[in-house]
Amino acid sequence: MLKSIKEVLTEDDPTPWTGSEATFLAVKNQVAQRWGKKTANEFRATHDARTYRGWLSRNLVVNKGESGLESFVIVEKKNSDGKVIEKIYKKIWLFHRKQGIMDIFGT
Repeated sequence: MLKSIKEVLTEDDPTPWTGSEATFLAVKNQVAQRWGKKTANEFRATHDARTYRGWLSRNLVVNKGESGLESFVIVEKKNSDGKVIEKIYKKIWLFHRKQGIMDIFGT
């Protein structure tokens, strides 16, 4: 049985956010600029922001025309021994649940 949007958004299904305070504050500041302090104070990095594909994997899609919240991840490049030889900063775009997240099946 398909779940409603409300059920999907409220269930405990955390994002892959790893706990970086810097990325949390950067995204939270963008949330405050777009939707105000109240939404920023309620912001949960583990549930409220995902990549486009992250929402899609939950059968939800962002409204057309929405622009993402800028963040970054650090990708570690390792040698054959498994030792980190380089850290690459990769820009990613996150979408807040307020950005018109809707069920792709229309339910």
